[in-house]
Amino acid sequence: MTTSSPAAPAAPSSGLRGRKRERTRRAIADAAFRLFADEGFDAVTLTRIAAAADVAPATVFTHYASKEDIFFGRRPEFEPGIAEAVRGAATGAELVERLRRACTEAFGTMLAADSLPRARAFSRILLDSPSLRRSYLPLARERRDQLLSVLLERAGERAADAGVRDELETFASLAGAVRELGFDALHAALAAGEPGGSACEAATAAVDRGYDRLVRAYGDAPFLDAG
Repeated sequence: MTTSSPAAPAAPSSGLRGRKRERTRRAIADAAFRLFADEGFDAVTLTRIAAAADVAPATVFTHYASKEDIFFGRRPEFEPGIAEAVRGAATGAELVERLRRACTEAFGTMLAADSLPRARAFSRILLDSPSLRRSYLPLARERRDQLLSVLLERAGERAADAGVRDELETFASLAGAVRELGFDALHAALAAGEPGGSACEAATAAVDRGYDRLVRAYGDAPFLDAG
């Protein structure tokens, strides 16, 4: 087709390619997850994942950089809305409450009926694999850094003050640690086979304890007020 032809506009073609790419990506992830669940993360190779997904090994690398990338590939779907929580808060107390709510909403998303079986397998695979647990640490730091970045943006001109930056960094680290405690409790409960409701209660109790302490420590902190 020449550039002057009015037929077959680019947008539908691009959409079809995008849908095909997404189907391939999901097929690879689903095949990998089945292998991880049956044999353990560390025993599975990318070559075996390619065979199980009926694609070439090179196709796997087109979509994913590593096994860890496959395993954590759906993570954004279950991440709490950190930026929205921070930007919508006027005071420190409101900020902590919104971060708490974002966490509990993420628990609910993971424990929805259509997500629960996958979440349960995810937790078991994660806790059974030393290499995955090591890979999880940089992801926690990434979330902390994301929170800090939004806090600095929200602070405006005050962020130029080294003392304010230090305080915000400390708060971001503590808030991130509370979030991780909640997800640790969630993963432990799911891996142990507890019902979704019990897992949610355990995770919520963990974040409630942490965020209650953060409210007492930071609820009236002026550096957490919106700029």
